[in-house]
Amino acid sequence: MTPDYSLLLPGTNSKVRATVLLHHLHGAMDAGHAGRGLIEHLVDTLPVKTVATFNSDLLIDFRSHRPWLRFEDWHFSDLEMPEIKLDLLSDDNDTNFLVLHGPEPDARWNAFVQTVLDLARTMGVKQIVGVAGMPAGVPHTRPTPVHMHGSNPKSLPQQPRMQGEMTIPAGMDQLLEYALGEAGFDSLGIIAAVPYYLAEGDYPPAAAAIMQAVVSQTGLALPVGDVEAAATVTLGQINQMVDQASEAKVIVEMLEKNFDEAKPDAIIETKPEPLPTADELGARLEEFLERSDRLSRGLQLKNLDRDFEKNSNSGLSSLRETPYERRDIDPMRPKRRPRHRKDVEED
Repeated sequence: MTPDYSLLLPGTNSKVRATVLLHHLHGAMDAGHAGRGLIEHLVDTLPVKTVATFNSDLLIDFRSHRPWLRFEDWHFSDLEMPEIKLDLLSDDNDTNFLVLHGPEPDARWNAFVQTVLDLARTMGVKQIVGVAGMPAGVPHTRPTPVHMHGSNPKSLPQQPRMQGEMTIPAGMDQLLEYALGEAGFDSLGIIAAVPYYLAEGDYPPAAAAIMQAVVSQTGLALPVGDVEAAATVTLGQINQMVDQASEAKVIVEMLEKNFDEAKPDAIIETKPEPLPTADELGARLEEFLERSDRLSRGLQLKNLDRDFEKNSNSGLSSLRETPYERRDIDPMRPKRRPRHRKDVEED
């Protein structure tokens, strides 16, 4: 089947071949920036070649995803337009795999899904894996729980059975998982549980846990050690900050107690990769930790006690419901009128 290139810019290379496609399109839920951080790390550290670029003018509302400009010495430079790309990467064993990343499209979702489906078929993709973080009532002092869902239940590892069901507003990553699973692909989603009090900042332990699961499910040789080293540094910083906040420490201990009593079977045990040497650590962590300046915003040290007090009466359920709002929406843009609500008065 010939892909529909109407949403793509010229230059698409459909001759490449890869059996695995990872995807994360930011804009929906991604606690701890786990999915986005993992994808950015792979693109920054592994050999990469762009094979397809989507037409941003057709898919993206620039008022929601504004371009970035550097302003220095009374001069604008380094324009960075938001774009959705399909990149070809090579793992540490020179095995090719594809990565679909960028902002979640604002328009033409059905056409976008069909284009991704056509490209995946043409490029020989067999397995599709989406990644993301999820806020949860878990402590940062315990291993990060990882859950998997997908089109082929037999391929999923042993994990607790879901109690009941829920209806959720779908993001593009969930739509891709569903649509490509219906089309016959082995479609998988991997989510990491992120402590709700750290959900707004970068949380490398979640990215490391997801990457271990990706390695386990796909067989790719990915640079897990880099992210695990970043996770170690981050957890050390968090522990220092929590030690200075007495009420926060009490809440963390309560979460630890609940976690240990629950005996979470959902933690996927994987063989740890060796950490880099001291010299490698300094060189390889520099890029990753540059993005960790957002950690201070996520921790919100000055307000940590207040935030824990606010959330301490929530029942501390294992999957705490936390409202998420897209932070890339233009704050000056008027809010839309609610739709399909019985309590909305008629004009």
